[in-house]
Amino acid sequence: MRKISGRVLPVMLLAAVFAVVFAAGASAATAEDSKKFGEYRAAIQKAHGIDIKNFKQKLKGGRSDTHKITDFDLDQLIMGIKVEQEHTTDKYTALEISMDHLEEIPDYYTRLEEMEEKAEAEWKAKKEAAKKK
Repeated sequence: MRKISGRVLPVMLLAAVFAVVFAAGASAATAEDSKKFGEYRAAIQKAHGIDIKNFKQKLKGGRSDTHKITDFDLDQLIMGIKVEQEHTTDKYTALEISMDHLEEIPDYYTRLEEMEEKAEAEWKAKKEAAKKK
């Protein structure tokens, strides 16, 4: 009996140590996640007037269905909500569409903005050239 308890006790102590270490790490991660979510919530509310506290994705089959808002770059989300309002008046739907685009291309809205600026400059140059003829 002593041999068995001599083997079991160290294993139980080791398991208890792992449990305490894991719990401490998990609570630290939860606190970080909560802080990050708070930052996203405040910034999106300030930029677009919506509260993401209880945000749930409604569009099924999107690429971001398994992701949290905080998995994406905050600045890109803020840009995305504005851009996607060209297609919907619902800012939460615009957010969800933004998340889907960002899942595919993490800097989607920066690239879109650069592409539009370049295209506008090209069209402006063509119009100026046509006026000179």
